[in-house]
Amino acid sequence: MNGRTASVGYGVSLALVLLALVACDVLFPHRSEGEKLWRKHCADCHGLTAEGNTPSYMGNSYADLTDNLWKDCSGDDDSIEAVIHDGVFAQMPENPNLTHEERTAIVRYLRVLRNEKKPETAP
Repeated sequence: MNGRTASVGYGVSLALVLLALVACDVLFPHRSEGEKLWRKHCADCHGLTAEGNTPSYMGNSYADLTDNLWKDCSGDDDSIEAVIHDGVFAQMPENPNLTHEERTAIVRYLRVLRNEKKPETAP
């Protein structure tokens, strides 16, 4: 292994470690439960900002949850929670293992992302 290959390997390893640290809830305990759940269950498709700008869903206007274009619900808290639980056929996976409280926390965090509510303050 030459010095250049070792440097590239070191750089990739360092980047992966830093990426893992950025996503670590231990380093960012100020994140609300809703944000933690959003990052775990929703961000892969809807993005961290709920704008749907992810490789899988870019161009799918329904993945953007910051606008008022709702395909499978009216946009009220109860219908959003139902979609989180039941999913949308061929568009969004169901999440039946999330509790009512967890789904409510995700909806509250979505309201923060939509600038409809202020972020929760850290305890």
